[in-house]
Amino acid sequence: MTPLLKRALDHAAVWHREQKRKYPVVEVPYVSHIAGVVAVLARHGFDDEVLAAGALHDVVEDCGVTRDELTRLFGARVADLVHAVSEEDKSLPWAERKSRYLARFVQSPPDAQAISIADKIDNLTSIAVCAGDHGDPWSMFKEGKDRQMERFEAFARAVAALDPQRLPASLCADLRDSLAALRVL
Repeated sequence: MTPLLKRALDHAAVWHREQKRKYPVVEVPYVSHIAGVVAVLARHGFDDEVLAAGALHDVVEDCGVTRDELTRLFGARVADLVHAVSEEDKSLPWAERKSRYLARFVQSPPDAQAISIADKIDNLTSIAVCAGDHGDPWSMFKEGKDRQMERFEAFARAVAALDPQRLPASLCADLRDSLAALRVL
C-alpha cells in the first residue's frame, strides 16, 4: 500500500465515521463499502490514484468535502475522478439524479467509469450478503427493490454498451455476475 492510498483510506474512514451501510439488523460501518470498492479496483489492476479516488468516491456527495480540498490533499487527478463519479445535485428527485448520473457515466473517462462499476459491484454484493446473513435489505431503500433493480439493470446495460477496449473485461464480467446473483434472491 502506498502513502497516497493509506491517506485516502484514513480520510475516508474519518469523513464517513458516522455513516452505516443499509443493513436492517446490524450496524455495519460505511468503511466496509470503501474497502469493498478499493478491493474491486485493486483486483482489476488499477493504479494507486484510482484506488485512492475509489476510497474517496462518496465524500463529496455524502460528507460535503470540496473538490479543492481533495485537490490539496490528494492531487488533481484524484479530485477529478471523485468529481466525475459524484452526483452533481442531491436536491433533485431520486429518479432524476440517477438518470443524470447515468448520462454522465457514459461520457466519463474510463478510470471514473471503473470506480462507478466497482461501487455498483460492492453495492450489489452487499445486498446479497445482507440478504443471506442479516435479513431483507430491500426495506432499507427508500425506492424499494423494483426501482433499485431497474436502476442496476440500466447501469449494467450502459456498461455493456461501452467500447469494450475502455475497461477490463473482467471488471465488466464481475458486474454482470454480481447482478445475476442478485436477480435470483
